[in-house]
Amino acid sequence: MSAPEGFTASPHRAIFYDVENSSRAQHVARVLEHLAVDHGTMRTDFVAIGNWRVISDESAHLLARHGARLVHSAPAPGVQDWSDLRIGVAAGVWLGTARAGDRIAIVSADRAFDAIGDVAAILGIHFTRVSYRQLVGTDKVLAAPNSASRRRRRRSPRPQRAR
Repeated sequence: MSAPEGFTASPHRAIFYDVENSSRAQHVARVLEHLAVDHGTMRTDFVAIGNWRVISDESAHLLARHGARLVHSAPAPGVQDWSDLRIGVAAGVWLGTARAGDRIAIVSADRAFDAIGDVAAILGIHFTRVSYRQLVGTDKVLAAPNSASRRRRRRSPRPQRAR
């Protein structure tokens, strides 16, 4: 019995890069070095999403040289950037065609993308979330303000009715 048409046994890789999260060319270069994108050893779908009107040409050229498809995320003039939504949808579509053993990476400091990792795990797909700050060791969690220094207002559990 032969494999269905279009089926390949070799694993695939997808990289979704939230460029606005870290768009400086030197940061992009560091992340690309870490990702070790090699289109010769594994089929890789590489998508860099951001508002390209505010991202440097140097960063765009660097990503394009590494095989990234550059997707503009601001849908119309005056509309705020939707890069997170576009990444989430694109990653979801990719996961819909992925097979166990495939790999997906989201380049963003936004932990909301870890939900994609939950779905990937269910499907047997290896997930990685990478951020530039994480790579250089500056991705620190800020401590909550000291609760003793905050003024607290006590509220009744039920609002009082006027008589």
